[in-house]
Amino acid sequence: MRPVHTQIRQWLMLFTLTICGAVAFSADRPSTRAPHWEIAGDLTEACTCGVPCTCNFHEGPSPHHYCWSPFAIAIDKDSFGDVKLDGLHLAGAHGKKARVWYIDDHSTPEQAAALKAIAAHIDSKPTTHVETAHIVQEVGDKGNKLEIGDKGGFEAHYVMGMDGKNPIVVENNTSWNISKSIKGKTVWFRYKDHYGTKYDRTGTNSNQGKFEWTDQTKKYF
Repeated sequence: MRPVHTQIRQWLMLFTLTICGAVAFSADRPSTRAPHWEIAGDLTEACTCGVPCTCNFHEGPSPHHYCWSPFAIAIDKDSFGDVKLDGLHLAGAHGKKARVWYIDDHSTPEQAAALKAIAAHIDSKPTTHVETAHIVQEVGDKGNKLEIGDKGGFEAHYVMGMDGKNPIVVENNTSWNISKSIKGKTVWFRYKDHYGTKYDRTGTNSNQGKFEWTDQTKKYF
């Protein structure tokens, strides 16, 4: 029978080798931590509420009991790990039947994966569907426009203030994390997907503003 101290020494050596092997294996495994990201650009949105959308003022939707919206962000500058997203778009549509995110069809597979990760992070509710679409987002001095493939979108004219030259701007609204929101009124506003969501209205609310978000932002919308 081997002495007790010899057995203890062998156990210690085995334990040390086990720990070292586990550490080495862990070091070889790819990290599952998502890359840090920062994005900034223009947010373009319209909804089924009247002008102005009462949700922007911490009230319930009006004139309906719901507030459905298509929106898009145009990314001017960014950093998502080593993946560049400059010039790309990420769009979404919320409706009674589904929540859908649309990935810019100009994106590479790596960029598409990054946009999808951002969408999953900023969405406060489970994302139902993710698709690819051709996204057209226009921001002008008098209005804005959004087209999401063949699903629809909207065009809006900004609501001008008392001087008749400058649009009405709301600061620190409660629905979108943009510092200043230009208020608009839709000329046409329609959306339809194959999940059952459909709306076709005119004269509804629109928002236009600059966003600056990161993976550490507490609230996006």
